[in-house]
Amino acid sequence: FMESVKKKRRLSPLARRQRISAWMFLVPGIITTVWLRYYPMLKAFYMSLFNYDAVSPPGKFVGMKNYQALFKTSFYWEAWGNTFAFLFLTLLMVFWIPLVQAIFLNEINRGRKLFTTVYLITTLIPMSVNVIVWKWIWDPDYGIANQIFKFFGGDAQMWLSNPDLTKFCIVFPGIVGGGVNVLLYLTAIQGISKDIYEAAAVDGCVGWRKVVHIILPNIRFIVVIQLVLSCITTMQILDVPYQFTSGGPSGASTSLGIFIYNSVYTDLNYGKSAAASVTLFVVIAILTVLQMKLDKSEAA
Repeated sequence: FMESVKKKRRLSPLARRQRISAWMFLVPGIITTVWLRYYPMLKAFYMSLFNYDAVSPPGKFVGMKNYQALFKTSFYWEAWGNTFAFLFLTLLMVFWIPLVQAIFLNEINRGRKLFTTVYLITTLIPMSVNVIVWKWIWDPDYGIANQIFKFFGGDAQMWLSNPDLTKFCIVFPGIVGGGVNVLLYLTAIQGISKDIYEAAAVDGCVGWRKVVHIILPNIRFIVVIQLVLSCITTMQILDVPYQFTSGGPSGASTSLGIFIYNSVYTDLNYGKSAAASVTLFVVIAILTVLQMKLDKSEAA
């Protein structure tokens, strides 16, 4: 009996070659991920424990003093406040736009491919070009935004120079939507069985009711994934506010990403920047776990 079990456990030459081939494809990706992802994270934590000296690394060991100094810095907490403000505005104004676009695209038959292509073309526009266009729109002297305000009898605004409006102006361009997210949502919606749609139509579940009771529950998995990715991306936001205002005015748009960037390239304080990076990673990890746990609990 044991001999027969051992024979069953023995892999055939073909199965062995298939396993080896699979590992040959996986190993380079695993090595690259560990090298470019996990090693920098561990390196950042290591640097945060030192008064890091780039000339003669690692410098003096200070333990958790970088974290203690960081938590006593008012600019650090202001950066956190700005980061969560960006997150709130993104979820409120931008996150749901591609989903709505995909729902409407699913309802049309003629021109669907054309509109889908139009939405995807927006991803080809470099972020720098998009920022330049919108900085022109927000310009207080000759920008379109103030021209529209004046047309309706409003007062001209110092959009990007007003600390109360800066974050709104940076996030607002996202309402254009488009991009790959529209295609992902549309693919998920079209993956719903036609039998479900037909049964819903027979029961009178059409229009808004179809969206709420049929479409959204059946594409919930992709919505949750996009929500998690949106939160992660927004919490790490750096390039967009930096290109718009460089973190100004008066630090009103300084996200934690810009705070870390300035700590490295302006203050040359590598230990503090590494500590801020580690705290950002921890907070993002906690938020991601909570989102995934919440989705599982609701599904149950």
